[in-house]
This record gives sequence, C-alpha cells and structure tokens, in this order.
Amino acid sequence: MAQAQAAELSALWGAGKEGYNNATLAVQTGPLWTHDLAHSKIDVVLEASAGQVTGPSGSAHRSLTHLGLTPFARWWFAPDTAMEFGIGANVFSGTYLGSKHISTAYQFGDSIGLLHRVAGTPWTLGARFTHYSNADIKRPNPGQDYLQLRVGYSF
Repeated sequence: MAQAQAAELSALWGAGKEGYNNATLAVQTGPLWTHDLAHSKIDVVLEASAGQVTGPSGSAHRSLTHLGLTPFARWWFAPDTAMEFGIGANVFSGTYLGSKHISTAYQFGDSIGLLHRVAGTPWTLGARFTHYSNADIKRPNPGQDYLQLRVGYSF
C-alpha cells in the first residue's frame, strides 16, 4: 500500500460553467487515521486551503478570496492511487461573484477526486470536482462547481 507521507503542498486549478475559475493552494497533513483493509487502505487527512475564485471577464464582481479547512477520507485502492472525499468549511471574502449572489461568505466545500502518487518521486497528480454552497442557510444559493487539476509535492 501507499507509504505514509509527512505532508503535501498542492496547487489546484479549475474551471466552472460560464467563465468561472478557481485557483487554490492547499496543504494536507500526513494521515491522522489509517485502517488497513484486505487489499486496500483507508486514511484521513486534514487540508487547509487558500484560493481565489474569479467570475467571467467584464463582470462587476470579478473575484473573491477563500480560506478553507476540510477533512478528507482517502481510499487507496491501488498502491499509489486513491479516491478522496471531503466536506469542509470555507469563508469567502464577499457574497458577490460575477453575476452570482452567493448570500453568505460561509460556504461548505464538497469534493471528490482521484489522485496518483508518481512512484519513486514526491509528486502527486490528480483531478477533483469541488462544489461550494451555503446549504440553503440563506437564499439565493446558486452554488459554484469546479473541475480541478491537481499537482502536489510531498515533503
């Protein structure tokens, strides 16, 4: 199974519908909990992130900064390949992005992804789908969806 890593620094970039984009830097802890299965492994890590979402060019409310904290469960179904699932808390710097009024600066971030550690190197490559929403705490709640590419470096 995959070797435990001390920590990982990742850069994620993603695009959404209608010209919305998300660029994020994230730091993941090493595994906080691990459970070996018959032919795979599950672990849990914590991710702290900082990023910027941008609306379509020409929009009045062009960008927002966000900070997040998300626990991720990872299922290592192959020695260096895993699926990751996370739900966390995010704070945005405002409530208007492009033509969207997201109502609250507090947004949940739900993510599902696939990652692969390049054997014999500290590099990780992956893809992640992330959805931000205020879970109908306040309306409107248009949500934001991003398909992201990920490059990580373990240290």
